[in-house]
Amino acid sequence: MSSSSSKRIRWPRPSSRPEPMQPTGASDEDEAEAARAANRFDIRRLIGGLFCLYALILIVLGLFGSHAVKNKAAGVNVDLWTGLAMLVFGCLMIFWALSRPVMPEPPETRGQGSGRIRRAPAT
Repeated sequence: MSSSSSKRIRWPRPSSRPEPMQPTGASDEDEAEAARAANRFDIRRLIGGLFCLYALILIVLGLFGSHAVKNKAAGVNVDLWTGLAMLVFGCLMIFWALSRPVMPEPPETRGQGSGRIRRAPAT
């Protein structure tokens, strides 16, 4: 196959100003409800909750587990210290999620997207 017989696909050049997306028809109340739902299932809350749960299990095992298991690692109670570190990390994740919740877009920027020009992947 010669190079002159193969055709290259030319993608249309994007305009300098991206066109804003059409409004979805969602009201401000719908946007607020969607933000509350997104906050309920925020990944930071889920990760923080799981870390806190596993940390509490490790702390209980570190405090009330058998003496032989607790001092297996050169006299260091690994379960207790790992549980405390995981508890701190889980609490920080939950604090982060609660201190910076997901907010709906302001009305003046709603539906405009990120403003980045997206190009097709090179082939």
